[in-house]
Order: sequence, then structure tokens, then C-alpha cells
Amino acid sequence: MFNLVLYCCTFRKDLKRTIKLAESIRKHNKAHIPFYISVPAEDVNLFKAHLAGFDTLIFDEKDIFNANPKLDIAKLYSIRGGLRQQVIKSEFWRLGISENYLVLDSDCIFMRDFDEKDFLAKDDIPYSVIHEGRDVLQATERFGPTKIRQHFLADREPIKQALGRVGVTYDFGYAPFLWSRKVWESLDINYLTPNSMNFLDAVLLCGSEFTWYGESLINFRAIPIFPREQLFKHYHYEHQLWADQILGYKEKVLAHDYLGVVYQSNWESWGDFGPSNKTVPSRLWRSIKRLIKKAWFKIKLLSGSIVQ
Repeated sequence: MFNLVLYCCTFRKDLKRTIKLAESIRKHNKAHIPFYISVPAEDVNLFKAHLAGFDTLIFDEKDIFNANPKLDIAKLYSIRGGLRQQVIKSEFWRLGISENYLVLDSDCIFMRDFDEKDFLAKDDIPYSVIHEGRDVLQATERFGPTKIRQHFLADREPIKQALGRVGVTYDFGYAPFLWSRKVWESLDINYLTPNSMNFLDAVLLCGSEFTWYGESLINFRAIPIFPREQLFKHYHYEHQLWADQILGYKEKVLAHDYLGVVYQSNWESWGDFGPSNKTVPSRLWRSIKRLIKKAWFKIKLLSGSIVQ
């Protein structure tokens, strides 16, 4: 069993992003940490063909489900893809490949060299990402969208309550996530199995896999806690990127404090693989609206007139 591996759960829409991620890993992975990629069965050959020049191990995501007989695979494929990916990522530990794994979304990009010391505090104990989410809460308080604070609490408070913790609401994200097999196993032993649940049930109760991990870490103490802030700079919304661009925060500057950067695929739609289901006029109009919105945002930001 490895001490640490890199892992990405993805699918064909994110192929181009996954290639960019693989390129950044090839450039900066000085310790040659193994890189695993799981995709739906129908996408395996596509990814193997496009990533043939990279040192990656691509496999069918169902291999993960088959490692846990308590999962109802038919039910798993009846839910929306985002929730299903949460289960896939959170169950990867059952394959017995590694004690710890760094879960990379396909829109992650490494900006500087890394090795195991960036992720492991000592021996086989990983750092634990624990903070209070103030970066995204402050950015959205200032620039929107509205109700993000309510959504933030709604994704975390039910899990705190389920595991019986009171106190500060922590954030244990965002991608990439640094996870220990022992923490996931402690959730299974101490909460899921006694309540006749599997992780799909947990996600359907509250869909925030990294909160389930973090609250399990605090409650069951399967490993010592060595806290770290977010490993990557995460642009949840494009206006966060625009604001940083105005202030001159380029990747070269960010790399002093972050291992990488995430340009959230929810707004970076031009990175999608395959033909768009939108018409050419629709895509053109969307691009024009984005440029107008960006210019207007910068004007208002520089003039100090953006208020909530």
C-alpha cells in the first residue's frame, strides 16, 4: 500500500481539463507520486487514448463500488452526477491502494513543484485542511451571489448535528481534498454501520463529502490533527478571478502560498470537451454578455461603487 497517491474522479466533459491537470502533474510531481483517474466505463478508452503520454492509471469507477457490497449501484446511478461523484471519491480508500490520497478535481492545476512533504505531516499522517470558509463568504458578501452564507451553513450544519458536535462551523475544503483512509473507515465503523447506512445514504442526507470527512476527523480522532489552510487558490466565482486580476495576483504570485489553482468549471465552460448543446448564436451571445459583465465589474470595482 502506498503512503500517498493522487486521485481524480472525472468524465468525458472534463477531458480537456483533466489533460491540463495531468500536464501540471508531469511538470511538478518531483516525487513521482502515483496518479489514478477513475471514469465511467464508457469513457475509459477515451481517456486512455488522450492520456497515453502521461504516467496515469485509468480505471472504471465501478471498481470502487464493487469494493463495498453495501452500496446499491442501481440507486447510485439514479442520482445526479455530482452526488454520485462524491460517493466515488469518498469510497476510493476501499481499493486498498494507499493510506492517504489527494483528491483532485479536473479543474485543478498545480503551479509549483511538490512532493510528499507538502501533504504528510509525519509518517503516514496527512495534514488536515480546516478553516472557516471566510474567503468565499467575504467574496460573495461583497459581490454575490446572494444567500451563499445560508447555503454554506445548510451544507454543514446537518452533518455536525448528525455526528453530535456543537460549536464553530468549519470548512474542510475545497478541492483538492487531502484524505486519510483511517478517517473514512472511522466514519463507517462509528456512524454508518451502527445506523445501517452506507456513504450513499450519508450523501443523500447531506451532500458535502468533505464535511463528512472533516466532522468524522474531529469526532472520532482516527488520526492526529495537523491543520493546514486550503492547498490551492480556489476561484469559486469568476468575479473572484477578475478582482485578483485587477490587483495583479497572477499565478506566479499565488504560487508563493498555494500549490495550485482551481478555475471552477461551473463558470469556465469554454474548457468543456465535445460539442456544445447550445447554438452558435447562443454561445456568441453568452460570450458577449460575459465580456460586458467583466468590463462593468472592473469599472464598478475600481470606482468603489459595488455595494451589497
